[in-house]
Amino acid sequence: MSNILSQEEVDALLEGMSDGEVKPHTKKVRDSDTSEVRPYDLTSRDRIVNVNLPGLSMSNERFVKRFQTTLSSLLKRVVDLNILSVSMLKYKDFLRTLPIPSSLHIFKMNPLNGEALFVVESQVIFALVDILFGGTGRESYKVEGRDFTSIEINLIKRVVLSALSDLEKGWSSLVDLKAVYSRSEINPQFAQIVAPIDPVFIVKLEMEMEYSSGNMTLCLPYSMLEPIKEKLEMGYTGGAEKVDVGWAQRFRESLKSHEVDIVVELGRTELCGREIINLKEGDVIYLERHFMDGLDIYVEGVPKFKGHPGIYKGNQAVQVSKIL
Repeated sequence: MSNILSQEEVDALLEGMSDGEVKPHTKKVRDSDTSEVRPYDLTSRDRIVNVNLPGLSMSNERFVKRFQTTLSSLLKRVVDLNILSVSMLKYKDFLRTLPIPSSLHIFKMNPLNGEALFVVESQVIFALVDILFGGTGRESYKVEGRDFTSIEINLIKRVVLSALSDLEKGWSSLVDLKAVYSRSEINPQFAQIVAPIDPVFIVKLEMEMEYSSGNMTLCLPYSMLEPIKEKLEMGYTGGAEKVDVGWAQRFRESLKSHEVDIVVELGRTELCGREIINLKEGDVIYLERHFMDGLDIYVEGVPKFKGHPGIYKGNQAVQVSKIL
């Protein structure tokens, strides 16, 4: 009890401090404690999010493989499609990276909430349209200062709808989704699917063909994927690998009895509209292929063999000369 001050001592101490006779004790602050103090908003959307999500990566890889096959079948030529990068940005920062014009396609991933974005760069659009109309895709186009024509918009929408179908199938082992197309935009300012500071996953795809290349981008808001975050964080387990191996073996066996379409391409050429209008019976169309060159043999739209034409048992036939 001797350490307890009496009321008289407390009064004397307070009086001395007010008169300046007693100096209050102050703790010296270390240099390491003098860092700037900044306010923190607990409602801020800035969050530290793990970009390395095995489930998301595997689902996107399956989507890309399917979409690559779809593009090769649609264009009747080899298309290489790869994931160039996966990153996370604020939505406003992502929009700043997009060239103008770009074809921005907004869609939903039901039952997940919100909207996502699939972006096709203009160079890809012009190459795809050129090939679908019989060209080679090697032409260079002036991109700046022009909008897309109605034909280009309709054709690229067809490609995007195929991509969304492949996205559903690629993600099917993770979650049952239904991709629903909403609308398209050219100006990124009109594609506000989330708040500017919201984080989004950016999956950048690189498409390469014989004479052209370009990028496509899948933009997935974090707020949309947050309800299935646990599934996205899961990767394959040992048991899952065994199941996959068994499934792959059964799939290979089933392919042996499955019928596929085989197409032999005689050749290609380019004609202007005037030449096509003036075509008549008996005219000769020169093809961009020497008669000694092998013909391209497509299996379900994908080039697999080279061959030479001939007759077999009274029918037209092709003899395989090379496996691609």
